[in-house]
Amino acid sequence: MFRNFFRIVSGSFSPELLKRVYLGGFLVLAGVLFWYQIIRGDYYFQRAKNNYLKVIPLASMRGAIFDRNGQAIAYDRPVFSIGVIPYQIESSREGLFAALSEFSGSSLKTLDKSYRKNFQSYFSPVDIITDVDKAKALAIKEKFSDSVVVITRPQRYYPNSYQLAHVLGYVKEAKAFYQELKNYGYSPLERVGINGVEQVYDAYLRGAEGGKLIEVDSRGRIMGFLGEQLPQKGKDITLTVDSRIQLAADSALGQQKGALILMDSQDGGILALCSKPYFNPNDFISGKNIQAVFNDPGSPLLNRAYQATFPIGSTFKPIMATAALEEGKITPASSFNCSGEFHLGRAAFRCWTIHGIQNLYEALAHSCNVYFYNLGMILGPEPITDWAGKFGLNSLTGIDLPSEKSGFVPSRQWKQKEIKSVWYPGDTVNFSIGQGYLLASPLAIMRAMNVFANGGYLVRPHLIKEIDSIDSGISTRAYLGISEKNLQAVRQGLREAVLRDDGSAHILQRLNLKFSGKTGTAQNSGKAHGWFTGFFTYQDKTYTICVFIEHGGASYEAVKIAYYFLKSVIENNLL
Repeated sequence: MFRNFFRIVSGSFSPELLKRVYLGGFLVLAGVLFWYQIIRGDYYFQRAKNNYLKVIPLASMRGAIFDRNGQAIAYDRPVFSIGVIPYQIESSREGLFAALSEFSGSSLKTLDKSYRKNFQSYFSPVDIITDVDKAKALAIKEKFSDSVVVITRPQRYYPNSYQLAHVLGYVKEAKAFYQELKNYGYSPLERVGINGVEQVYDAYLRGAEGGKLIEVDSRGRIMGFLGEQLPQKGKDITLTVDSRIQLAADSALGQQKGALILMDSQDGGILALCSKPYFNPNDFISGKNIQAVFNDPGSPLLNRAYQATFPIGSTFKPIMATAALEEGKITPASSFNCSGEFHLGRAAFRCWTIHGIQNLYEALAHSCNVYFYNLGMILGPEPITDWAGKFGLNSLTGIDLPSEKSGFVPSRQWKQKEIKSVWYPGDTVNFSIGQGYLLASPLAIMRAMNVFANGGYLVRPHLIKEIDSIDSGISTRAYLGISEKNLQAVRQGLREAVLRDDGSAHILQRLNLKFSGKTGTAQNSGKAHGWFTGFFTYQDKTYTICVFIEHGGASYEAVKIAYYFLKSVIENNLL
């Protein structure tokens, strides 16, 4: 094709003209090459050698967290910092920092320390004065002009800081855990959720960072801007928690060490989950008082509602009653005489008082140990272990919070393997009233009690309600297959614990609610733990509650806390 073309062209022009055309084209080509390779050669060589692309990250807004009523309980707010770009102040840094120190009131030592700590690269802004109010930031900018930059970044804020700390957790820059997180797409300055809802739903809340694509030389100097990707805000989430009820729980617990939980009996939605002592998550954002939290002997970072297990005492008795009824060992009318002690060989196992003849209803209402000692000996350890497992005491509840601790249900085989000892009848006697090796969290105890509240279903407790206005659909429950007749028998005994004048939870009758429940005083090293768990109906809905007081002494303290908590909730129309 080209050969034919040149034949045609050659035939149309004289040889002399063609020579001139070829020579002219060659000179133009040589001139262009001379310009790029000789005159501008060093420029393009250095640019090709030294220039490279960098991304200046743009922080994303983290999704907000709302309570069930639409009240914001965690959100980002803008904070202002004064920064410098290292390559711009390379020769004037010392004098600039001295002037900034004098004008702003920040010490020169603080400015130098912040510069070294926050330095990333010569072209990225470095924070040197952090968290200043807007007016002061603008005044500094006006004074120092292009030598400084005002940096606006989103910062997490928790308005009900202490009261919701164990529900929400907090956030921290990923650089503290970067080796573990870099494979999951986190950048060093991106924020990551630590503990609580912030951790569990981090993938939804975090959003996506943006960035400015720039060209820089080998010294980090900006040579040009090539593009920008705007950050994307994370998804908002709504919880089942009611922050007003959470504050009421906090007030009722007062200075006690322990936990208080309130749950919707049907779907497992948590309305309040309070654990004390607690911490201020805003301190972890600002970096203040953190060491004091870690060194606190009260372990304020431990969520006692579900991250710790304890002896459960008499809160185990409704499960014992169910086991004996379902196994066909007793009827509700079966009675035992309580003389204040149960004798097993030479050993005497005590009740807290003398109750006389007790049937199932009376034994639950009075929390009679002797009655349940007898049930334990009739049943034997294997059925007790099996039924404790069916009620979920040896498994996780599945709550959408991190680091849940599973309870522990002992067995004959476990003791032989781990302790190298046989299972004695005395172990069964202790087991039957929730003592000995049996351990569970307050959340697990509440879930077990909830089986009697909702007609025999073991629910999955949860905190999430909606993600970006879409229902989470997280609620799950499993039917345990307990006969309605036996459920009703246990429910009646739990109801009489409140109705009867000598019932162990009679104080709750003052609330004029249809209330059923069980107290527990769990012996352990030191002062006993106090327990109360139960359920009630209010305006055609049923709720389940658990109060746990670590080393609280007696269950009566837990019952009083439940009373004052629910009294406040009802009087203020919070349900």
